[in-house]
Amino acid sequence: MRFAAPELLALLILLPPFALLLLRAARLPRPRLLLPALPDTAPSSASVARFAPHILRILAAVLIIAAIARPQAASVEAARPAEGIDVVLAIDASSSMTGSVVPDGETRLEAARRVAREFVAERDEDRVGLVMFQRRPVVLSPLTLDLDAVDALLAGSVRSGLIVDGTGIGVALAESAALLRASDAPSRVVVLLTDGENNVPDITPVQAAAVARALGIRVYTVGLSGLDPDAAVTLDEISLIYVADETGGRYFRASDGDELADAYEEIDRLERDFVGIEEELRIRELAPWLLLAAALLLLADAGLRAGPLRTVP
Repeated sequence: MRFAAPELLALLILLPPFALLLLRAARLPRPRLLLPALPDTAPSSASVARFAPHILRILAAVLIIAAIARPQAASVEAARPAEGIDVVLAIDASSSMTGSVVPDGETRLEAARRVAREFVAERDEDRVGLVMFQRRPVVLSPLTLDLDAVDALLAGSVRSGLIVDGTGIGVALAESAALLRASDAPSRVVVLLTDGENNVPDITPVQAAAVARALGIRVYTVGLSGLDPDAAVTLDEISLIYVADETGGRYFRASDGDELADAYEEIDRLERDFVGIEEELRIRELAPWLLLAAALLLLADAGLRAGPLRTVP
């Protein structure tokens, strides 16, 4: 709790003399009916209760002064910005992705689909686009808030062999950046996952990174390196690191499904930190409640004076 005008609490110094005056008034003799003399007895509860109205007035005065100082209950509420993140998932579906990820037995493509679906399920108010690529990229979904549709595409449409085989990292990144070109979201991101190296010369990863950087798009690259012993696939980590560094993103290397999930969780955390958390200070005025309590005390004082403690002339 805090006070908006704490300097007014200085009025509390008036309470001691006020209390002395009230208590002194309570001790003054009052007119009473002439009754036969009675033997001396211990002070009755009625005589002690004579001070009750004055105590109520003192307490009411304390509450009134505190109310004048405007006590407030302040709390900070954190919330994500109303505008979310626009993110495009670019997933390599080349034939090498059908190899097993060591040691859990999933294929690399199965692990990529599973982790991407978990990532999409956490997007909340973010828009998600989906690009699958082999030699050429295929836009499976533009940016959309229909995350159920994206999930269905990840589950059923991201498959190897639907297009000419190859690993077009550069063209996939360029296509993903094109989806984000018109976005006005506070954060625009591409998450590109591959297990190989670019073998399509049309657009190199370096050229695509320059395009993404010019558009203000961050690229997180994920290299899936858990390979079958018999598989002859080379992961071009140098290019993936360059693309991430050039665009302000990060490179992650994963050798199994768990490490892949960790990479996507870290990307999610980094993006939320980048966008930031809006903090809203909520202030609740407590003065009305103190004034209500003071009024109840004064009503009780008036009730006592009009009732059992009324002075009989």
